[in-house]
Amino acid sequence: MQQLEERVQEVYLRLRIPYIDRIGIVHDISSILSKRGTSIRSMEVEEGTVFLECQNVNQDQRLEIIEELSGISGVQTIVEIPFMPSKGRADQLDAIVSSVQDGILVVNQDGIITQCNPAAVRILRLSAQQAQGQPLDPGLIKHLLIRETLETGCQHTNREVFITSDQGYCVVNTIPLRNNSGDVVGVIAVIRDTREVRNLMRNMTTSLPMTFADIPFISPVMEKVVGQARRYATSDSTILINGETGTGKELFARALHSASGRANAAFVPINCAAIPDTLLESELFGYAEGAFTGAVKGGKPGLFELANGGTLFLDEVGDVSAHLQVKLLRVLQEQRVRRVGSNKEVAIDVRIIAATNRSLEKMVAEKTFREDLFYRLNVIPLQIPPLRERFEDIRLLSNLFLKRYAEKLQRPLKGFSPSALQRLESYNWPGNVRELKNIIERAVNLVDGEEVRSEHIFLSGPSGSIDLPTLVQFETYQTLEERLGEVERIILQQTYQRFRSSRRMGAVLGLSHTAVLKKMRKYELPL
Repeated sequence: MQQLEERVQEVYLRLRIPYIDRIGIVHDISSILSKRGTSIRSMEVEEGTVFLECQNVNQDQRLEIIEELSGISGVQTIVEIPFMPSKGRADQLDAIVSSVQDGILVVNQDGIITQCNPAAVRILRLSAQQAQGQPLDPGLIKHLLIRETLETGCQHTNREVFITSDQGYCVVNTIPLRNNSGDVVGVIAVIRDTREVRNLMRNMTTSLPMTFADIPFISPVMEKVVGQARRYATSDSTILINGETGTGKELFARALHSASGRANAAFVPINCAAIPDTLLESELFGYAEGAFTGAVKGGKPGLFELANGGTLFLDEVGDVSAHLQVKLLRVLQEQRVRRVGSNKEVAIDVRIIAATNRSLEKMVAEKTFREDLFYRLNVIPLQIPPLRERFEDIRLLSNLFLKRYAEKLQRPLKGFSPSALQRLESYNWPGNVRELKNIIERAVNLVDGEEVRSEHIFLSGPSGSIDLPTLVQFETYQTLEERLGEVERIILQQTYQRFRSSRRMGAVLGLSHTAVLKKMRKYELPL
């Protein structure tokens, strides 16, 4: 029982012993401990200091040892320490290596893992048994450029390498480890997951997210469309947005992404009509090293890979060539992408939102757009109405743009004159919201006072005024009422051809919605 108590009380004794340098001081320390039968577990000597760790030392022996060592010539003082310097440095290094996001892998000349941090285990998907003291998989030794570094002694910097189909590509740096003779005896591989690179790039370059709350409207038709879009956002299915130029298709695409389960991942837009066909393929799918003249060393990921986990917005998808339509269809079907010039496929998880201002149905009928790709894209259609069909929103949008540009250009504007508003509301807006925004910005630049007037509104197309017939037919006798009726019919007919909405017609002509419908029926005009 007494022996057990003494064993429990035994502790490690760790001492820092500063000394005045002289020959034999380490020998004197060792001799004292040897005579007492005390085992030295470790000893570290630095300039002017000896660090000592002894084991199997009980409380009574501890005081005696300290007293006896203090009597050695040259010893200045003795201080107990919690751990040896080497352990402190090792613990600090281990904490640093474990905390970094990059994978750090150390392999010796026999391919055995001698060091592996948690990030490397995660990136390379190693098991606990594989992570330490075990041979690294031969495929990884090759793909991570470890074998090449062992054989050549050359280090590699920021090389993008392919691991597996599921893991895709990662960025690798290798550093050869050499012995005193200069022979390569191991390799340090620093591995960075390209997903983390993409996230870092997105966090540094992305703008503020756009939501449905950022889409201003008061019209019933827009309320219906936004309601549909909110429901569609929760799905992961492909969405095809149709709408004229300037209606805000990308705005809706960004709002759909922000309201989806992918909101924290990347939103990657590309305008398919703005990039030549020869470049569009490499932009979408990426390319391998040496795929063509001028290809970046190490290759380049495409937008499908950059959008992995998030949303890829294909604007003006109707302008994609027949060759790329085939490749795009294959990616949508198989959820795998192959870089130009490579035979390796990468699994991707991307939601596609496509948009076009063209009639894909008509293009399918004309054999200029693949029917199977159309059905792949048109899983959930979303039609954005033109500005002329959301008459109620013109005044709202005009005031919002006026406030925005007045603040930006530091103009003390308070609003529009009635004639300026009437001019805005009677215009057909072929360029839709984009055109309205440009016209308001131009008007703000022209205003001298506090009000935007009609003369400040420069419309690029025909205004909402009605071109009346220049002649009235007199070949047959007509009463005044019949002649006025003929003019009224022509006015209604021309107004409908321009505005295609009884509400807009009523606003332009100064009639109620029901009065317009009644007159259209009177003259048997379609509506």
